[in-house]
Amino acid sequence: MGRLAELPISAKHVERITERLGRQRAAERDAKVQQMKAGKLAPAHAQPPSVAAIHLDAGKIQMRAPDGRSGVRDPHWSDTKVACLLTYSAPSGEADPQPKPPRAFLDPPRVMRLCQEIQRVRSDPSTRPTAAKTRRRAAVKAVEKPRRLVRTAVATMQGTEAFGWIVAAEAMQRGFYAASHRAVVGDGGNWIEPLGQTHFPGWVQVLDFLHLLVHLYAAATAAWRGQAKLAWRLYERMLRAAWGGKVDQVLAELKAQAERLGLPPPQARDDDPRRIVAKTLAYVQANAGRMDYPQYRREGLPVTSAAVESLIKQFNQRVKGTEKFWLDGGAEAVLQARAAYLSDDDRGEAFHRRRPRGRAVGRGRLHPAA
Repeated sequence: MGRLAELPISAKHVERITERLGRQRAAERDAKVQQMKAGKLAPAHAQPPSVAAIHLDAGKIQMRAPDGRSGVRDPHWSDTKVACLLTYSAPSGEADPQPKPPRAFLDPPRVMRLCQEIQRVRSDPSTRPTAAKTRRRAAVKAVEKPRRLVRTAVATMQGTEAFGWIVAAEAMQRGFYAASHRAVVGDGGNWIEPLGQTHFPGWVQVLDFLHLLVHLYAAATAAWRGQAKLAWRLYERMLRAAWGGKVDQVLAELKAQAERLGLPPPQARDDDPRRIVAKTLAYVQANAGRMDYPQYRREGLPVTSAAVESLIKQFNQRVKGTEKFWLDGGAEAVLQARAAYLSDDDRGEAFHRRRPRGRAVGRGRLHPAA
């Protein structure tokens, strides 16, 4: 501000302004939620989209104790819940546009590195973007996707129940409930499906294919530990079956391995092959109704949650870092400002056009404008 606008202003002042405006954005958001609960919120546009998808996921942010003193005490990780609301172009036909799995998913070295690095990033919340992100983007590009149109974003530090209403209000305002094809896309987290059933009943629920791929590869390599050829053959069979929507075949393969290895004992280690196969079997059983990938592709729906993971990375560029420790109020306010400017519409600037001007402060507050 000093260099570009010749306006002397401290970083603390900018912080206070940002948080104040973020709280005002949050108040507007909460007012729409109340309208949604009362059944009075209407779509902003008369024409509904043809294809709409809501991608859900959670990010990480570092918090600190709100004890009123300077410095960082009781640092800890907390969750940010993020939704990416996307519209897509209408499908061009009724045939599956990509019946065969991408070659990237059938190349042993690439699959091994992709799975290892995704697991490493997921297990360590402090991990910064690495080559895993590059490989993940390359893997996602291998999947033919419908053409994206407009993206909007919402994010909050609040719990799942409040987050669900926030997402529902945003979806209503964008006309998603009247779309011809509608989907909720997630990684199989135990909070995503209940949220979808509560606020988006009748919508298609899609399990992110890349998360499924990681689980299948882990199960195959655990089932045939030390026997790479047998492990790869098992993985490839399951991968092809999953891509083709043959969930029963995937379950049959996993059940056969579970029976061969036996049940894991209660105190089994996390790397015990029996435990890994059993967890993958339970994961597929829990998400079997969200794995009809040929039908999703025919309807022009996405089959990965890469859109929201990319969005979370953009949020993280502002709120996540080794030296950033937030209080609840500040984090929530900054997330609202960030969400506004990460949305493709003009909500970031429209907010300033409609909000009443505050009272001027500073040395020139009594001087008339030029």
